[in-house]
Amino acid sequence: MRLLLAEIAPADQRDARLTTGLGYIAAYLRQRIPHVEVQMTKGDPAWIERRVREYQPDVVGLSTVSQYYYMAVEAAGICQHCGTFVIIGGHHISALPGSMTPDMDLGVIGEGEDTALDICRTFLDKGPHRSAFAAIPGVALLDGPGQVTTSQPRPLHKPLDEFPFPARDLMHIRRGESVGIITSRGCLYRCVFCASSAFWKSIRFHSAEYVVAEVREVVERYQPSHIYFWDDLFVADLKRVQEIVRLLQSEPLLHRRRLKYSVTCRANLATDELARLLKEINVAEVMLGFESMAPEPLRYLKPHVTVEQNRNAVEVFHRHGLNITGFFVIGSPKETAQEVEQTLDFVRTAPLYRAEAYLLTPLPGTPVWEYALQRDLIDLNHVPWDRLYIDNPEDPENGVHLSETMSVERLRRYWREFQRIRRHKDRLNLIRRIPQHLSHFLRSPLDELAIVAEQLRTHRRGHI
Repeated sequence: MRLLLAEIAPADQRDARLTTGLGYIAAYLRQRIPHVEVQMTKGDPAWIERRVREYQPDVVGLSTVSQYYYMAVEAAGICQHCGTFVIIGGHHISALPGSMTPDMDLGVIGEGEDTALDICRTFLDKGPHRSAFAAIPGVALLDGPGQVTTSQPRPLHKPLDEFPFPARDLMHIRRGESVGIITSRGCLYRCVFCASSAFWKSIRFHSAEYVVAEVREVVERYQPSHIYFWDDLFVADLKRVQEIVRLLQSEPLLHRRRLKYSVTCRANLATDELARLLKEINVAEVMLGFESMAPEPLRYLKPHVTVEQNRNAVEVFHRHGLNITGFFVIGSPKETAQEVEQTLDFVRTAPLYRAEAYLLTPLPGTPVWEYALQRDLIDLNHVPWDRLYIDNPEDPENGVHLSETMSVERLRRYWREFQRIRRHKDRLNLIRRIPQHLSHFLRSPLDELAIVAEQLRTHRRGHI
């Protein structure tokens, strides 16, 4: 049996690095069904058609987020035309299984590893007959236009350490590049705009031992200069952070290398103790979702965090010499122009390493999505999926406008001002790093050139 796992993405990301989600599924299937051949790819429908015709898989598993769902629909049609059994998974279909099309044989609802394993075993045993899969927990089948039957929910897998490390050999990672690791699934909190917390609904952790073993494997195989811990909230369990720090420090290979880390945090968890721990393992960047620096929008977006806690987090991490990347959201329903200005003033003056801003976007499964439905801003029969792109490029047709106090153009002007500030900070950061890069270049030219090339690529993608 041949399986192609495909991540839907625009044409300019063809066969670029894939997310760890599909990597976990590929590794798990390899472990449990060694005779199943797995390949992975990433791209638009035309690219996926090319890969399907070249590889001729029996099954294609498509993974997509909502803003690319229109491309997933096209890709599913292409795969069906090629005679391939089509599975659709990811955040989008888990939140809206009713959006499945006739070209999609199965939907995977929620976490994918165990469901994919059962699907593959059933396919090997009974073939591509949709009815054979109905009893598998965590699947959806389309019975008619808009009529979807879902099986019983799939229990979350525990412990997470039973999963093998992601199949990074299939994820198109180049030696010397930065590498992402996810050490937990889910979040303790429920921000109104977050599709991830809606998807996971709880939080589970890999053990500190598993995390450090994965870091060791990544370093030995790819020799990255930077590792990103892309958890929704890496620091959610302080005792686990303490144990990860202790184990990393006990690893000679990891402790000696010029290896930096980026971690996700939350302002109300920022303490001197946490900052000292992160500093001990050479954390170079703490990523914080500040969202807003005005009390009312912040309370709407992220309950249980205050403006004072946001300011304190900056003060704590800056005092300990940790770079701070802040994420902000503008365009809440009741947010005023004066409140956006408060956030902009903070971004201009606070010692932030980097600042990213997004227009509030309704994603399926979130309270903001329900708000957009209630206000008839979205018609479920004709959803413009491509308008849910949260980075909100300059395309005037992009975005679903939620503000009740400001025009679309005024919000866009504010968004452009955030981008101007971000670019200014990026230029300063690049200039500050020149002496460091020159010093490293003299010691190891090839390694340093690879690092600089990766930083430029990441800079263009907006991830540093």
